[in-house]
Amino acid sequence: MNKYWLNIVIKNIFLIVFITFLGLVYIANVHVAERKMLKIEKLKKEVDTVKYRYMSVKQKILYTSAPSVIEKKVSDKGLKQSTKAPKVIKLDKS
Repeated sequence: MNKYWLNIVIKNIFLIVFITFLGLVYIANVHVAERKMLKIEKLKKEVDTVKYRYMSVKQKILYTSAPSVIEKKVSDKGLKQSTKAPKVIKLDKS
């Protein structure tokens, strides 16, 4: 009975090696896919934090560049908004 199983194994050794190889490739592929998924999740979180930082800086810039805020900041230094219209300066090309 023992020789019977040994003959079957020897006759099908290439099939056994091939199936083992396919199993190893499958396991390696799963590990690579999981690693990529973890990296994608990490990058998504990083994109979200950068997005929120961008929005907060944009909001701050919009607020500080408003004419009323600028006028309040420069009024302490004695500057006022001009009431006169600007003058146009024209140059002759000759």
